[in-house]
Amino acid sequence: MSSGSQVRIKLIGTEYTVTGYEDPAHLHEVAEYVNNRMQLLQQMQSNIPPHKNAVLTALNLADELLTVRKRLARYEEEAAEISRNIADRSRKLADLCSQA
Repeated sequence: MSSGSQVRIKLIGTEYTVTGYEDPAHLHEVAEYVNNRMQLLQQMQSNIPPHKNAVLTALNLADELLTVRKRLARYEEEAAEISRNIADRSRKLADLCSQA
């Protein structure tokens, strides 16, 4: 069993070594995304302590994730409804063709 990939990342000036089972490029992409979000918060509140920045960034990212999950669930429901409509219309068309 693999122990995962270790990569060095930097979040708002502090370096970390993280281990993950994803491709290292993916880990770097995730770290870059988080770092950008943390830097944005730091620009808005320049005197924010790093631990508070991390907590607020985590809350913002969790909010973003939950919003996207709700949107995905709504799209999945819409897709299922469209599939049911297509199936119903296909059955009706098949019935019409068999009567002709």
